[in-house]
Amino acid sequence: MQNIKAIFDIGNGYIKWAVFGEDDGNTVLLAKEKTKTRGLRKGKILDSDDITKIITWMNERFIKKLWGDFIDEAIVGLSHPEIQRERVTEHKRIMGEKIKEDDITHLSKVIHDISQKTNFETLKIMPVYWIVDETKKEKDPIDLQAKKLQLVADVFRIPKNFYSGLSDTFDKAWINVVDIVPNILVNAEATLDLDQKDLGTLLIDIGTNQTSYVVYEEWYPLLYGSLPIGSEDVTKDISIGLQIEIKEAERLKKELGNIIKESDRDLDTEIDLGFLSDIITARYEEIFEKINDELKQIERDGKLAGWVLLVGWGTKMENIKQLAKEIFKLAVFDAKDRHLHIKDVSDNKQFVTIAWLYTRSKKYKTQTWFNIGIGRMKNIIQFFKDLF
Repeated sequence: MQNIKAIFDIGNGYIKWAVFGEDDGNTVLLAKEKTKTRGLRKGKILDSDDITKIITWMNERFIKKLWGDFIDEAIVGLSHPEIQRERVTEHKRIMGEKIKEDDITHLSKVIHDISQKTNFETLKIMPVYWIVDETKKEKDPIDLQAKKLQLVADVFRIPKNFYSGLSDTFDKAWINVVDIVPNILVNAEATLDLDQKDLGTLLIDIGTNQTSYVVYEEWYPLLYGSLPIGSEDVTKDISIGLQIEIKEAERLKKELGNIIKESDRDLDTEIDLGFLSDIITARYEEIFEKINDELKQIERDGKLAGWVLLVGWGTKMENIKQLAKEIFKLAVFDAKDRHLHIKDVSDNKQFVTIAWLYTRSKKYKTQTWFNIGIGRMKNIIQFFKDLF
């Protein structure tokens, strides 16, 4: 077995992981596990020993299962309530007649230097586009005639103490992490095709206690954002509203949860489905209205021809698409995976992000420029080409 790679999807509710290998060029799923997260809560590492024990336990289970084979490298997907995204711009004058590789390297290094922020770790620097002579957007400016070149990039950061704690955890477990990726980037690459990125599309990922979203138009991301609200908050609302235990609230949400219009309610049932629906609807309305407010800020509310796409465990609520349609005034659909389908993970809602992370790692396996703090600067132009 070759190229044995572990993929981790770290959330506040669960840590999910899978190990893949290659046999005669074919991808083989070697193992997969899901376990409740201990020692981690809302982006805070409360007990690093607990997290280390979980990761070590997962690694040891794999080694035993594969008779001593070891993981060559690991990729970590991350959803964090305090993740920051900042769009930065830097430019330089072109000394010769055409743009050269040295110009690209210079701007890349400058962006890296100015992106550092106290108490935060720069996790990813993602190129958005180049601007040639202040007028034309390009994805590959090499050899174009120009007097000025500008790089626009998105910088993703997470709190330094969380990053350090997570890195220490994997080091103690003897696992070589080569990339840490914000899950919203993975979701966008896995679900949005070129037409959707061109026309204008809003992708919403509702997780356990965080909602992330991204807006694309004319092939470029216009907006990234996150809210510290997720499906767990719906469960808490039900628990408070109905005055029941949290486990019972979660059961009711899964079995009877529904977003129902006033005219559709059956008020004669013994269980007050209308009140339950009011509780659930209020929280989802809050999520969608906050995102729509951001669309208004960039003048895209009701103006995205590529629709609204929903992904994430929290988007499985009955009639959620109808509510989203009423708030956004746009067509709403479930996001579809447009990449490699891997048996036992791609068709499993709980492991689909794992499949996307693995597919992404194969696509960008030669480009590590954007793994700040992990890799080194390499081939930024090729990375740009692969994005489209």
